[in-house]
Amino acid sequence: MFRPAPFALAAALLASACLPETDDGVSGLVRAASAQPGARGPAAEDERPGFHRLADLPPPPDTPRPAATAPAHTLSDSFAEVARVATSAVVSLLVEHETTQSGEPRIERFLGVPFFGVPQPRQRLGRGSGAIVDPNGLLVTNHHVVDGAGRIQVILADDREMEARVVGVDPPTDLAVLRLEAEGERFPYLGVGDSDEVRVGDWVLAIGNPLGNSHSVTAGIVSAKGRVLGGDYQDFIQTDAAINPGNSGGPLLDLHGRLIGVNTVIQVAGGLPGNIGIGFAIPSNLVRRVYDDLAAEGEVIRGWLGVRFTELDPERASAFGLDEGTRGALIEDWSGTDSPAKTSGLRPGDIIVRFNGRPIETSADLQFAVADARPGEECEVRFLRERRERTLSVVLAQRDSTDAAPLEDPVPETEEEAPPGSMGILGEALTPETARRLEADFSGVLVRRLDPSGLAARAGIEPGDILVEVNGVAVRTPDDLREALASATPGEPFPIWVARRIAAGEWVRSFVIVEAPE
Repeated sequence: MFRPAPFALAAALLASACLPETDDGVSGLVRAASAQPGARGPAAEDERPGFHRLADLPPPPDTPRPAATAPAHTLSDSFAEVARVATSAVVSLLVEHETTQSGEPRIERFLGVPFFGVPQPRQRLGRGSGAIVDPNGLLVTNHHVVDGAGRIQVILADDREMEARVVGVDPPTDLAVLRLEAEGERFPYLGVGDSDEVRVGDWVLAIGNPLGNSHSVTAGIVSAKGRVLGGDYQDFIQTDAAINPGNSGGPLLDLHGRLIGVNTVIQVAGGLPGNIGIGFAIPSNLVRRVYDDLAAEGEVIRGWLGVRFTELDPERASAFGLDEGTRGALIEDWSGTDSPAKTSGLRPGDIIVRFNGRPIETSADLQFAVADARPGEECEVRFLRERRERTLSVVLAQRDSTDAAPLEDPVPETEEEAPPGSMGILGEALTPETARRLEADFSGVLVRRLDPSGLAARAGIEPGDILVEVNGVAVRTPDDLREALASATPGEPFPIWVARRIAAGEWVRSFVIVEAPE
């Protein structure tokens, strides 16, 4: 509850507010306060004035010892020097995306019903960052920053504005190359470092346009390398340097001022879009490869091996009778009728351990090794088959990025079925008539139904799948399936080669690992 001040107190405050300043600049209020009971008199007043001008104060008697803070000053100087040199080569991007809107929002809000009018073009403005890597005005940024752009406005570090045009984009790696529209001008540019030499724990700086705050500099360390978030050609550098919306496409720099990554994505928590210390950058060695193709050709030319593959983890290695420490890329199936791998003699179940001299330990290793090779190039492939190492040559084709359509047709039903058994599979022989209806040019056992609690369902097998091979044995009938399952060692994992239809006449094959019941 609000209460007015007593009249006497209010009068005192009014009187004090009207006290004049003395000739030395100290107000009468301060003088009056010093004259209250308990004050030390005029001498104390001279020794301890009401305030000092900050410029007149000497340094505090106790300050940090220079020897103890020298390393931090050195690091601070390093940050400042990198920022001084690199900021001039970083640009802020304002990207206009043209969209259409069918309704009139003000009328809809007023009437409470949709307004069906002529679609009206609208401009949506997006922000991002970029790094000049060529003095002729070529810069790298993210594909998602400029995707669908109608106009790209660039703001340089000296506040000049100019436009840029897209030279080429590569959606799989989320990279794009732009050219500044400035005839004959030479620009400051960044050197590109070797991301393979970057260590976890190294200091890094990020420069960009977060939330519209152009040419902001943040610092952090490399938190991890080789991060995969789901998608093709991912080998992200993780950093805790603050990255926010608008930083996309800007550089991640080492302490030599070299670009060692292009900031691309942040991880969020609780739906909040701000930085929580987990950001990801495309490594510079991948940027270099994509940039060279985009700058020269406007597109990225990648080799194509024509296989679907997965990582050979300890569980899969054990199922294939290999030491659990064996690593490689396990071929699940060929992709495409003209697969170079199929033509050369590679087949599902082979485990690629080296490609063109590069060791293959993960599926990402093989993906990048194949992508780095050129169409028409003859490549040496070393692989394991039936626990023996073999070598052959394969001539790569050019990758086609078309995606297959989803399966929509139902699986036809037949009458002859195999009992589910301990695996929980209810299957039938793939007769010529059934194979014709399914457009399957191979043999196997068609899965009709599954026990939801059975081992097969838990392993990922689904109704409509065709079991082609079980524990290294081809299966064509339910009896073949029973015998193959019976031959598995109880309690030990074993592979099942499964074909799954993804479109009319298109099947993909993969291995699932199942543990034999005891």
